Parts: sequence; structure tokens; C-alpha cells
Amino acid sequence: MAITRIIVADCIMAGSLFQEEGFDVEQSADNLADERGRIVVDYLEAEYPGVEVCADIAIYKESGPPRPVEVIVYTGEEQVDHAASSIIRAQLAQRIAEGTADRSWAVRVA
Repeated sequence: MAITRIIVADCIMAGSLFQEEGFDVEQSADNLADERGRIVVDYLEAEYPGVEVCADIAIYKESGPPRPVEVIVYTGEEQVDHAASSIIRAQLAQRIAEGTADRSWAVRVA
């Protein structure tokens, strides 16, 4: 079945972004959410042209362990394709990790 829609949900635990002081946590979390969203949308639009893509990156102020990105892939009959969901989840997790590793999204407090 052809993929018709891909929904991605990601979560940032802002309280756990930095171990050291000197960063604007709120602005850094916003920047990280923007960067993750861009990575997700750019990748999915390039790999799955014409497919509806929905990406939501939530920011929680509290601390906590990182949560894995969630992906739901729908086919033409609005059926969930679990195999495709798992494959795309792994691909996105890798791209997000690589694309945000340099911490260019982090904002230092002056």
C-alpha cells in the first residue's frame, strides 16, 4: 500500500538539556524544537514527495530522560503501517541526532 500520511511527534525535556550553567534553557529549547522540526520535514518531504507530513515537537520545562521520536505511517486505506513506522522512526532518530549534535541551537547567557 502507498503511504499517504506520516505523523511525527517528538518531545524535548528542557530541564535536561544542559548539565552546566550559563545557557538560556527556554530559548535553546525553542531553537532545538525548530531544528528538529526542520530536519523531520526536510527529510520526509525529500524521501516521500506528495505525502502529507505532520510534525509536532513538544517542549516540557521539566527534567526527564529523552523520549524517542514517535512516527505513525498511514496507507491509502487509513491503515497504520507498523513496519514503515519503525523504519522511518529509526531513520529520523539518526538524522535528528546527527543534525543537532553540534549544539548550534544552544544559546549562552551573556
